[in-house]
Amino acid sequence: MPDEQLNAPVLLDKSHEIASFDCGKTPLNDFLTKYALHNQASGGARTYVLTRSKRVIGYYSLAPGSVSPEDAPARIIKGQGRYPVPVILMARFAVDSSEQGKGLGKALFRDALRRSLTGAQTIGGRAFLVQAKDEEARTFYLKFDMEASPTNVLHLFLLFKDIQQSMARD
Repeated sequence: MPDEQLNAPVLLDKSHEIASFDCGKTPLNDFLTKYALHNQASGGARTYVLTRSKRVIGYYSLAPGSVSPEDAPARIIKGQGRYPVPVILMARFAVDSSEQGKGLGKALFRDALRRSLTGAQTIGGRAFLVQAKDEEARTFYLKFDMEASPTNVLHLFLLFKDIQQSMARD
């Protein structure tokens, strides 16, 4: 129901209606409906949901991680030595098919960036990392000036200092 209230993204919990979520990609649907809550309870990725009333219409999952220097773009590893690069990984990202094309994906992605920046300022982190599932997803993320890994064009990075500057301009 498009006229229902749109709520700000919050951490997924059992009260959210997830059964009808369908972004058009089975693995992303299955993650939300079968694994996200368990993953969260076991200390894995945290999943944040965008809802209309309690019905989930979009989500993303965040987890800490690191990448080897050879897998990161030059800007990401500059001044870091040859140590693993601390990142915050956006492990999953999807918007329900009924809500696509309305700008919600962009807003949800910016929320993920903002939340990740806050986490990085608290615990440390050099960059935000997305492992795009396909070329369509890669094209979406490139609109945000993300840089591809030299070893895998579907792995995209954004320095937290760039995110901070972008947020300051908004």
